[in-house]
Amino acid sequence: MLQLISILGLLRRAGSTAWPSLRTALLRFAGYLVPIAQTAVTAGAAWWVSVEVAGHEQPLLAPLAAVVCLSVARGARSRRAGELIAGVTIGTIVSDVVVRYIGNGPWQICLVVAVAMSFAVLLDGGSVIVLQSGSSAALVAAMASATAAHPFDRVVDALIGGALSLVALSVLPTDPVRRTRRCAAAVLDSVSAALRQTSKGLADGDVSALEDALALARSTQSTIDSMRVELRSGSEVARISPIHWRGRRRIGRLASIADPIDNAARNTRVLVRRALIATYDGERVDPQLADAVSELAHLADRMRLMILATPATKPNEIQLSDELERFARALPQQEISAGFSAAVVSAQVRSIVIDFFEVCGIPRAVCRPMLPRPAQYAKAA
Repeated sequence: MLQLISILGLLRRAGSTAWPSLRTALLRFAGYLVPIAQTAVTAGAAWWVSVEVAGHEQPLLAPLAAVVCLSVARGARSRRAGELIAGVTIGTIVSDVVVRYIGNGPWQICLVVAVAMSFAVLLDGGSVIVLQSGSSAALVAAMASATAAHPFDRVVDALIGGALSLVALSVLPTDPVRRTRRCAAAVLDSVSAALRQTSKGLADGDVSALEDALALARSTQSTIDSMRVELRSGSEVARISPIHWRGRRRIGRLASIADPIDNAARNTRVLVRRALIATYDGERVDPQLADAVSELAHLADRMRLMILATPATKPNEIQLSDELERFARALPQQEISAGFSAAVVSAQVRSIVIDFFEVCGIPRAVCRPMLPRPAQYAKAA
């Protein structure tokens, strides 16, 4: 009986540990489900068009081109389509010329791959062009004896795959505004969590809490990178897809606040690191400053909700700007004599407030006078 209870407890603990990982994997899969289905259907359509319309017997490059252009790693797909087609063209021509005159074999494949990639580097140097030139050259040389297709048939196959991928992107794209907003909101969510943990660590003098906060702050970089990728992809979709032309203005607005959000995340890292050093060194931090960091975390949450909100809902830029102004005018002053790191924490709070103002569309020159002057300068005046 005791063994059964022990086994059940072990299974319960294993389930509680495995479920969050499984849930994360399922959520990640749900986010990629539409791009995967889109890529699979486009690859099949590229093969069908090449066989039934163009009359090619083995259009291997058509689905390959579609898959590369609609790869689930989102980015500038229209540019990638052009690079891929250019790479296939270079690799195919070089390989056909070499194989036609000197045959195919191990050293011939070495030669065609080296020549094709060299041409690609000299012409452009883009990673997709270089990679596709080499892979196309190797593929064509390896199957030269297995197919009698006309050399330009392969170029046509690549054009078909690339063109269909652009059609699929414009006809059935993912919502560019929603994905970009979610990534921007995720950055602010991480900033809020790091600031809230920092406030707790400062108030309690807890070094371990501040170390956790620093780990949270450093983890924002991958989310920032995702935001930048989604922004580029969303701008492209809004430009080429008639379905989402109306989203171009909102994508432009999100592009304008990407740098301030990035700056807020970077300033948060500096703030947390200095708060940790101040606690290590035993510097006296004003309790009001810890409260200000906690309130700043709340404002980051409000800003996250503002980014996720539709234009007709709240909080909006005007409402949040008023909240930021009230917070800025009531900021506590941290004496420089209390310690260098504590003073830097105070300065970083001011910097993050300015970043938040810029997210709301208020220029730095306008919002800076709303903040009280640092204590040492105020006394000097």
